[in-house]
Amino acid sequence: MRKLVFLFFALAIAAAAQAGQNVVGTVLNLTTGSPLANAKVTLVQLQGNMNNVGQTTTGASGHYRFSENIPGPFMVRVDYQGVPYFAKVATGQSETNVSVYSVSSDATLLRVDAEIMVLQPDQGQLAVVNEYRVENGLQPMRTLAAKGGMFRFRVPAGAHVDMVRVVAPNEMPLAHSALPTADHSVYSVDTPLRPGETKIQISYRIPYAGAKAAITEAPVFVPAHFEVYVPQPMQFSGAGFVQVGAQQGYNVYGVTAAAVPKSVSFAVSGNAPLPSEVTNGSSAGAAPPASSASTGPEAAAAPVPAAASGAVPMPTLLERNKWTVFIVLALLAAAGFGILLSRSEKQPVVAAAGVAPAAAAPSPSAPPMGDELARLKDDLFLLEVRHHTGHISDAEYAQSRAALNARMDTLARR
Repeated sequence: MRKLVFLFFALAIAAAAQAGQNVVGTVLNLTTGSPLANAKVTLVQLQGNMNNVGQTTTGASGHYRFSENIPGPFMVRVDYQGVPYFAKVATGQSETNVSVYSVSSDATLLRVDAEIMVLQPDQGQLAVVNEYRVENGLQPMRTLAAKGGMFRFRVPAGAHVDMVRVVAPNEMPLAHSALPTADHSVYSVDTPLRPGETKIQISYRIPYAGAKAAITEAPVFVPAHFEVYVPQPMQFSGAGFVQVGAQQGYNVYGVTAAAVPKSVSFAVSGNAPLPSEVTNGSSAGAAPPASSASTGPEAAAAPVPAAASGAVPMPTLLERNKWTVFIVLALLAAAGFGILLSRSEKQPVVAAAGVAPAAAAPSPSAPPMGDELARLKDDLFLLEVRHHTGHISDAEYAQSRAALNARMDTLARR
């Protein structure tokens, strides 16, 4: 009997350990190098509806503690000076420290390392995807943020912005809104710029009557490097530009001046077929542009401008094949499927965590079918990217894919 009682309590203790876990840690302000006292800390369960399951404040030494009798995994969120910071807590992990930074609202400190423009004609319009690489290397380390958004971008008059995505350091892409300003051609993006490289991707369309367009780019924040990707069947002309390479069916043109001017102009003409498929990065013959420190034959075929001598980091395999993905996303949005990667204000952490919402039965208040299809494609795309880049395990991928398949079946029945 004593053995049975002992076994019963041992099993009960094991079950309790599996059902919940203690989450403790320290919040450290890396700007000052000191622990952060009186900081609000929220524990988020990375399952189901991503519920907040606990909230506390740090003590004088920056420590916090949660004791939750619910299964993980979790995510810890700390809000400091209006900017959220996150740290994932794996199942069974007990100590999780969170790093935060003091905020600066000085826009003169914002530096754009590179602006990359990708073009693709489609049915009388020219789809444009602009990627701005913002490098925050401030010392001491600080987060750049301002009410309403510090980063601003300009689009041609009459352009329609389809999509804004922000890729924060070590995070997955998140959708944002293009916020209008007093200047009708300038928009802002309300996102903090944490230490490291943040990529801001803008998709818009302009008229392309007669398969010709003259483009003038006058960025709000002048980049250190500027490149244009043009499909190889098209023609490109622009004073102060030279071809610096070729990549995945695109010719790459860079500014020859030692410093990018405040305004650049060029013209493109001709048509090019839409990308037939999204490559998976396995093509060994794909050469990055010369500004990415390429030494391939394509880069050697053209002179390298002084402004493109290797300051832009070598792209990863995913980055070297991402332009087709961006163009396809932009054109799908232009075709009326809705802006991909869109999220409500209550759901941004879902994309960041890579957890697909559970399937729900259709109801009278269910969103329109088109919106649900767009979100489903969004979730599928994010899940495949996370799995391809190793951000989630095979088990997490299988679980999330099963949830997406259930949503797909629900839509099919509707």
